[in-house]
Amino acid sequence: MRWLVGWSSIAASFGTVGAVGNSGEGRTVHPVGSQLLWGDPDPLWAVGDWRPDEIRIIGVATPEGAPTTRLAVLGCCGATDEQLRVGLLAARGGAMRHLTAWPGSYTAVVQIGRRLTVVGDLAGARPVFHTPWAGGTAFATAALPLADLIEAQLDIGHLAALLACPETPEALGDGTPYAGVKRVPPGHALILREGSREITGYEAVASLAVAAPQVDPVHAVEGVRDALVEAVRARLTAPRHAPETLPQDPGPVPGMGPADRRAARGAPVA
Repeated sequence: MRWLVGWSSIAASFGTVGAVGNSGEGRTVHPVGSQLLWGDPDPLWAVGDWRPDEIRIIGVATPEGAPTTRLAVLGCCGATDEQLRVGLLAARGGAMRHLTAWPGSYTAVVQIGRRLTVVGDLAGARPVFHTPWAGGTAFATAALPLADLIEAQLDIGHLAALLACPETPEALGDGTPYAGVKRVPPGHALILREGSREITGYEAVASLAVAAPQVDPVHAVEGVRDALVEAVRARLTAPRHAPETLPQDPGPVPGMGPADRRAARGAPVA
């Protein structure tokens, strides 16, 4: 399992002093088995078995004293470094849609000064969760670590709605099986700034009262096909990672291990 974990707070010392109710310990807070992508005041971690090519961080040059501007993309993304840099500049101006248009499957996090934006995808295939914590907001790409962080109880109402209406996402809303942990809806972004939290949509929504312009079906199908081809190409051209070879069990007697017995029966060797 792997996920992305981050915190955004009001004070610059958030995440370094006073963790999970132990305000006098003065110890640094970080998830177990995590890789720090950037540090305080709004730290971000990658937790789990992320490959080096699946973690990309792009920054733009800023004058001394200017707000930090950087972008983290985790997952399989077919964009070049230059495309990521252009997307970061567009996001600095408030355009978030560009961060979801690249082929692949990934999660994008933008930091511009003390404003942190976590962009969810249109389909909700890579969800983003958040919860209030220690005067700020903790977020992750999985609900369970946030539930462990705040020691959340089960949300019985959410579980009941899930059992009663499993195919109706409207009945679930932005809830999760854990009380106090919320999910960012598909097509929306989580914006954190100085302790405040905002959920905003980045995809244009057409009004049902006004007829949308007709789209040529042939061009529409071609657009979908091209998008699928580019997404698959991004996956196929990504570096392959062969699983590590586990040491063979020699067994209690040399020559009597599981691999030796399989070979004696004529079974293929792993």
